This record gives sequence, C-alpha cells and structure tokens, in this order.
Amino acid sequence: MLASGVHNLSLVSALVWAIDNYYGMATSTPLAVVQFATSRESRGHHNDLIDAMLLGSSGSGRIQFLLEDDRMEASDSPTDMLPTSGVAGRPSAIWFLDSLRAYLRLEMYLNQVGSPYKRNGNFLVIYTGTEDAPMESIKVMFRRLLNMYVLNVNVFLPRDGTVELYTDYPYGPRRCQSSLPVFYTAFQKLPPPGKGFGLTKPLFPKKLVNMHGCELVTATFEHRPYVIIDDDERVPGGRIIHGIEGMMFRSLAERMNFSIKLVERKDKDRGLVLPDGNLTGIVKMMVDGEANFTFVCFMYSKARSDLMLPSVSYTSFPIVLCIPSGGSMTPMQRLKRPFRYIIWSCILVSLSFGLLVILLLRIAPVPGLRHLVMGRHNRVPCMGMWYSLLNGPAMHNPGRNFARFLLVVWLVQTLVLRAAYTGQLYLLLQDVQMKAPLTQLSEVLERGYEFHIMSALQTVFRDSLPNVNVRVVTTYEESLYRLRDEDDPRIVVPLLQPTIDQFAVRNGPNSRRLSVLPDPLMTAPLTLYMRPHSYLKRRIDRLLMAMMSSGIIFRYRRMYLDRIEVQVKRRKMEPQALTLWRLAGIFVCCGMLHGLASLVFILEHLAPRHPRLQRSLDRINRYVA
Repeated sequence: MLASGVHNLSLVSALVWAIDNYYGMATSTPLAVVQFATSRESRGHHNDLIDAMLLGSSGSGRIQFLLEDDRMEASDSPTDMLPTSGVAGRPSAIWFLDSLRAYLRLEMYLNQVGSPYKRNGNFLVIYTGTEDAPMESIKVMFRRLLNMYVLNVNVFLPRDGTVELYTDYPYGPRRCQSSLPVFYTAFQKLPPPGKGFGLTKPLFPKKLVNMHGCELVTATFEHRPYVIIDDDERVPGGRIIHGIEGMMFRSLAERMNFSIKLVERKDKDRGLVLPDGNLTGIVKMMVDGEANFTFVCFMYSKARSDLMLPSVSYTSFPIVLCIPSGGSMTPMQRLKRPFRYIIWSCILVSLSFGLLVILLLRIAPVPGLRHLVMGRHNRVPCMGMWYSLLNGPAMHNPGRNFARFLLVVWLVQTLVLRAAYTGQLYLLLQDVQMKAPLTQLSEVLERGYEFHIMSALQTVFRDSLPNVNVRVVTTYEESLYRLRDEDDPRIVVPLLQPTIDQFAVRNGPNSRRLSVLPDPLMTAPLTLYMRPHSYLKRRIDRLLMAMMSSGIIFRYRRMYLDRIEVQVKRRKMEPQALTLWRLAGIFVCCGMLHGLASLVFILEHLAPRHPRLQRSLDRINRYVA
C-alpha cells in the first residue's frame, strides 16, 4: 500500500514542513494524528500518508506523535474526563478526513463528554475526498467548526500537483461570524534564500487582530469599584462601563476593535451549580452560549473553570473577614474608653496613695515631716491635689526642695494623663466608635459564627476550616447590612478589602462602620471568564499580560482605589457633629457632681443647729481638704 502514498509526494512534503516548521517549534506537547475514514480504501490511503509523514519528520526528533483512530469511546471514569470548558486538553492535532460523513464523526468526537481537545488550539484537516465539488463539503465543515468555537483550523486540499490551504476569517469589513472558506496560500518551491518546498506565509494566520467592530456580548452587573455602569451620553439609551475591570475590558475592546453589547443581571446572580446539576445566573448564560464574556469581581476557582474558560489573573486583592462590631459604645463607655483598665488602676492607686499619705501626715504628731512633704503653709493639700489633677494651677508653692520635687512629679504625671485623655476623648466623641471587636480568627471560631461566603470560596473554607458552619450566598448585601445594624448577628463575611471600603463610602460618614479582623485571610486572584472553548482566550491573555507589564491595569486600579481609600481615611479623621446622646456621659457626671454639691450645701446649712454634724464636717474638712 506504500505505493499509493508515493503519488501524494506534495501532500506528504506539506505535512512534513508543517510539523518541522510549526508543531515542532510551537509546542512541546505530543501531536495527535487521527484518521476518520469511511471506507477501507480511504483508511489504507490515510495509513500510507501517515507512514510517509512520520518517516519524513521523525528524523528531526522535535516532537512526539500520538496516533489514534476513530474507534474511541468516552471514558466512564469521572476522574479521566477533562473539564467541559476547554481549560485543559490537547492544543493541536492533524485530522485525516475523506468525506463530510467522516467530519460528522469527528464532530461527535469533539462534542462528546471528556473530549481531550482544546478547541481553541491549532488544527490541520487533511481532506482526501474524491467528490467533484469538495469545497461544498469544506464549506459545511467550516460553518459547523465555527459554531463549536474551533477557529484556528486549516484545510489541506491536494490540487494540481500542489497543496492548497483554505481557512476562514470570521471577522472582517462588513462581516461578522463568517464561515466561508477562503484560499489562504499554497505550498510551492521557496524562493532564495529559502530551500525546498514550503510556505511563504505563517501556517496559521492571525484572525483576531482586528475584529472590525463586531459585537460581543458581555454579561455583568454593577459592583463598585470593579464594575461601574452608567448611561452613555453619546448613545441614546446606551450604557457604558467603568471601574477597574470595566476600564480594563474597554481597553481590550479598543485594542481588538470589537463593540460591547452589555447584558446587565438585575438579580446580581453570578451563578451556582445546583445539587441536581442545573445552572443559574451568569454561569448558565455562559454555558448556554448567551454571552461571550463575564467579569464582575470573579475570583478564580476550579469549579468555575470547569464550566467557563478563564483568562490569566490580571490583579488580586486581600480577603478580610468582616465580624460583628459588638454595637456602639454607650456614653459612659466613651468616657472610660480613652484609658484601659491598667491606666485607670494606676491613677486610682496614685490618688489613693496620695490621700493615704496626706491622712497619715495629718494624724501623725510630727510637724517637721509634714512640713517637709507638703510644705509649711499648705493647709489644703487634698484640694490642691484634686485641683492640679483637673488642670488647675498649683494652689500652694512649697519652699522646700523635696516638696517641690514631689509637686513637679505630680504635675508632669497629670499633664501627660490629661493630654492623652483629652485627645482620645475628642476622637471618641467625634467618631462613630464601636466596642472592641474580635482580633483573631481563633476567637471567631470559638464563638461558632456562621460564615456567609460566595460559591467560589466554598471549597477553600471547607478544606481549610472543616468544622465551621458555612452558608453559600449569591450576594453579600443582606449580610453586610446585618453586620452593620445588629450588635451580634452571629455571622461573619469574608470579603475583598475594596468592597468593604466602597460599602463604607456608600453608607455615608454618620453610619456605623464594618469591623474586620486586622490580618487578611488570603489573597484572591481576579479573572475574566469566557464561554467554553472560546477562541478569544489566547488573544485576551496576551493583551492582559501586556497591560500588566506596561502598568495599565495598575493605573486603572489606583484610579478607583485611591478615590475610596482617601474618602475612607478622610471620614475616619473628620469630626462628626456632637449629639446630646454622645455628650450624655459628661452630662451625667456633671449632674452627679451637682447632686454632691447640693448635698454638701444642705449639710453645711444644717451643721450650726446640730453640733455632732458640725464636728463631723470639721473633721472631714481638716483631713480631706
């Protein structure tokens, strides 16, 4: 049967040139060679061509070959099946076909569950049909292949002693999604300095450099600061996207020259895989082919990548854990909060020690020691101590060095305490402060809070924290409002840091803020998803990497993050209007002091008529004042 292959020397030479000059250089994965024959004669002819091709190209040792035929069945083991999104699989193959019926068998092989091919790869179809009008069959092939998102495919057609290459250009002037076969080039003798038989053009032409304004459908919804959707003033009734990911996608559309048809999901449902296998939301739209792209703060996850084709990750953000705030502080807590228990204890110990020393010196019959410590003419040492503590001047200046030293130490201590207390009290009265929240993840786990997470984080949390109570939600809005408004809703929410800052900006300066753990839980890479087997992936990935290398994505990121971060910091520092409730603690203290003063006034008024009361007041005035 080898003699029949010898009559196709031009086709064999073309295959050897394609292998040596493209597949042997462009990829290190094995090259699949598959034949789909509908007759014994065609199978023998294909075998002869394959034998001659391997004999001519294997000597270079540049690539391994994987020989297959059409007698293949889908794997019954779920672990052997590749994802239906086309994220993994063989990126190249050479298919031998002898008729349109053989192509239909190839199509069934590509569509079957667990097919090993990435349809956005580069493929060659060797057509050996003997019909009078092979272009009609080739036209049907291109149309059906394009419907399956197989774009980079060339048909080798032997004609008139040479091999012609046909391909299709879906995007061009005044045409979109065109599948008409176009003559690309033909193998010929190479002009000098080239040698032998080959092509003067690349084997696979670039088809996505310019999409000529063709429309691509994008499914998304507004999620600031990543995606912002506004009315387009230039187009009546049109919508335009901004934000970090919105600006990035607009740059891709401008560079590739395609127009954006925006489909907004009003329910903001990214999509889930239900227990019965059905899909919801944007994921369902992508799998059903209703949209070409989706992006709305999509974190990369294996579950999504098995259904939709992801791009390279173009940015990442830290995930922090939003925790219950514990409620706003009461007015009395605001007065106590500037100092912790240790400082308040030290102040009470100092005051108690001072009062005890004064009392002992008053009782002790040692005037010299009393004059040494308090001064000779200091008749009201307790009053002077209280007066200086409350920012009053020293009522008596001692004349001895030791008493002066004690006074200076006390004044320095009260100065530092008053300055620290006044500064912190000002911030607490001006800000919407919460009670001291939790600070560590272990504290959250001990309290048994319920984690409200998106489906993309479900696997991560179940693997890393197997004993926590996890609830999958489609949107965070309800959970965030519960954390803001309730003192202890018994839930926590892992969320990207910019989302929390945007939530604080949206709620205004006078609302309660969300509390978060000080340390991030992890870093989440964001990605753009395409429909399964999208041929746009390679082009999109190259442009995204170029945008990252040139700093364009970082520029878009800072454009929007700087706005909200500055607003959040400014609102934390800006004073808030003082309300009667915030000053209630001060009013309560003033009322208690007024009550004490009224009691003293009444006792002093009754003292002249009650000798025992008079003696008690005199003793108090002597030892306390």
